[in-house]
Amino acid sequence: MPLPKYDPLLQFRAPYNYELAGKNYHIVLDDGNEIFVNFLDGENLQWTENKGEVSWKRYECLKAETDLYFVHITMDDEKGKEVHNSLILDLAQDLVTIVKTEEGKLEEAERLVKVTPLFGAIKYPGKALPEKRHAFTDRMTGRRIIWQYSSGFNKMHIYYTPTLYRLPKVDTESFRRRFEAEEDPAEKERLKAFVDRFDRTADTYPFAEEPCFHVTINDHFNLFCFCEENETLADPLKAIGGGGIILLQDLDRLVQNGLGYAYGSYTMCTAYGKECFEPDEVESLDVPYDETKLKTIPCIYDIHF
Repeated sequence: MPLPKYDPLLQFRAPYNYELAGKNYHIVLDDGNEIFVNFLDGENLQWTENKGEVSWKRYECLKAETDLYFVHITMDDEKGKEVHNSLILDLAQDLVTIVKTEEGKLEEAERLVKVTPLFGAIKYPGKALPEKRHAFTDRMTGRRIIWQYSSGFNKMHIYYTPTLYRLPKVDTESFRRRFEAEEDPAEKERLKAFVDRFDRTADTYPFAEEPCFHVTINDHFNLFCFCEENETLADPLKAIGGGGIILLQDLDRLVQNGLGYAYGSYTMCTAYGKECFEPDEVESLDVPYDETKLKTIPCIYDIHF
């Protein structure tokens, strides 16, 4: 029997948390929807929307701090396409933010995932609904943080604007040299995919700039989400990109927990950060993309500061 595929992110990921087992919450969203979540145990829950049918779902939970949790629930829509709900369950303030990712919603490319943040609060019997909400923020703009996801994988995120982030240019020649020298067939195949990807988009996608949003959870925590839409649309085959991350960031300790997603692939992860104070060359480059046509994260057109 073959061993399961090893995911290097699991080595660094924080252990799952099971403290929500046996608890239930009535969530009222600002769009008018009401959700009842009953955490049956540490892995299973009941999900009911607008007093409709009860569905049983699996979930994963990472704890950020006392009374603050990142919960990932795998769902599906009426057509059988995957829908994933990531809940920021903020029990200290009785607030909830849900980030919904939906596959197969955009005609531009099948692999693009539509991302929608939803704000709301927890309703308790006899108590008024909190007036405060988690809210979009620009407080990360101008910062650069190098995030270590595993022993062999790190990325510097340049929070370029409140709705766009950039990555430093990739050293494509080092990937090519690693590919040529690699002897392990599986790793060689993985590196070849990167080389092919860089070759196809060398002119159309000279550096990474992608849509994103930031949400203030409290004084110490930020929610960050992005999607690789420009990368996907710049590929003639539209066979790359489309993924992204939804991460709850501890800005004091520079630790983030959350979800890495792509079409048909979802992985809970943890990363550890280091602040970078030196500007990168991509920060001074003119943008070659038409940002007015981005559709994966529609809310970016409603964010103004």
